[in-house]
Amino acid sequence: MAFLEKLGWRYWLMGVVVGVGLPALAMGLGLDPVWRFGGLLLILNGGVSIGLGHFVATRQRPWWLLLVFPVFYFIGASGFLPGYTRYFALVYLCLSYLAYGLTVTAQAEESKN
Repeated sequence: MAFLEKLGWRYWLMGVVVGVGLPALAMGLGLDPVWRFGGLLLILNGGVSIGLGHFVATRQRPWWLLLVFPVFYFIGASGFLPGYTRYFALVYLCLSYLAYGLTVTAQAEESKN
């Protein structure tokens, strides 16, 4: 179990469920493209990306875990969503990295005081 904990299995599971499972579910349910784009891609996945960056920083996990969700999202978008949605993988990576950097900076400022 220590090996799985070291790999960060929770981040991998979240990446598969949200990155691949959610796009498949959205297409399977036949969601309207506006809801799929606005609700799924912008709000839900954007929030997951920000949360991922924050959790990786606060739990002092390796930075490469930030790559897990965008890679799985790219795989899910390639298989289930229209072609233009693949570019959101880069947006999610940027959001995760931004949240990670802001959290690390805030922690460094708090430790100085």
